Amino acid sequence: MPERREIDGRDMEPPEPLELALAELATLGPGGELVLLLRCEPLPLYSILDQYGYPHRCERRADGSNEIHIRKI
Repeated sequence: MPERREIDGRDMEPPEPLELALAELATLGPGGELVLLLRCEPLPLYSILDQYGYPHRCERRADGSNEIHIRKI
C-alpha cells in the first residue's frame, strides 16, 4: 500500500510549509501521497509541483483551510 504523509502547516510562517513539503516529497516513495494543510492556497508550491510533474489537487475544508494532495509518481 502506498505511503501517506501529512504536514499541518496551518500555524507555520512561509516559506516553512513549502520547504517541508519539498523535503518530504524527496523521501516519499513512488505512489505515495503527501497531504499539506494550509490556511492559504500555495501558488508558489503549485508552480514547483507543475515544473517537476507532481500531480496535485486542492480541497477546501469546512474550516476554510486548504488540503493539498500531492502524489509522487
